[in-house]
Amino acid sequence: MVSLTSQVVAGREITFPVPVVSASISGAAFLGRAAVARRLIAGGAQSAVLDTAGAEVVSLPGGRTPVVVIHVRYHDVPGNVLGAYHEVGLAFQVKVPGVGTRVHIHELPVDQDFTLAAGNELWGFPKWKGDMVGTAGGALDDARLGAVGSGGTAGIDIRLDTRRGIPLPGKHSLGMNCIQVLNGEPVLVGAKATVSGGRIRPAGGAKITLASGVDDGDANVARTAEAVRELGLDRARALASFSFENFTAQFPAPAPVR
Repeated sequence: MVSLTSQVVAGREITFPVPVVSASISGAAFLGRAAVARRLIAGGAQSAVLDTAGAEVVSLPGGRTPVVVIHVRYHDVPGNVLGAYHEVGLAFQVKVPGVGTRVHIHELPVDQDFTLAAGNELWGFPKWKGDMVGTAGGALDDARLGAVGSGGTAGIDIRLDTRRGIPLPGKHSLGMNCIQVLNGEPVLVGAKATVSGGRIRPAGGAKITLASGVDDGDANVARTAEAVRELGLDRARALASFSFENFTAQFPAPAPVR
């Protein structure tokens, strides 16, 4: 377990809580197949520990489960301790006995080395390195994971369009409560975030496309593409899509699952 105050990552001492002082975020919520989400988690590196903790995928009527896809762009400004980078996330909701409902981040590719190491070593986030571009936080975010600049092949394209959405004026507080695995133990990762410049579009606004060749390129991108395909996200209509131009947060040290 990491210290409650600091941890050394790649020769740098990182002090908790770790701040995000400037970022932008876009995303969408879907209903995916609960049985598929269960199987994906069971096939992941963290499955045995999550099983021990009793984590179980949230299953709604019809055998569906909430699935969230996000794209975050952390800006190149002083105070962003983990640096400037892009991040794409695929997450599920799980129930944990004695804890309640938590988010489990299943895939979390980033495009820079230091945040890759920090995410894995500090909180147990399943980060891996991949190419990606996009304009997170804007009313139209065309993000790509994998094979950037390849003429449209071998990648996952995520289009998040809130231009026809409802403006969300002012600032809003958000909480992020995850269960992940760190050093072979389940941990709870919480964060307090503030967002502004937001828009939300109910019932639509998101399209995920698997480009030709995506299954034959980078193994991590191919695995994520297969998860998208099995969950049906490349064919599903989003429950809602959202964007926030401004995202700030504080990430404390993880806590054990008691």
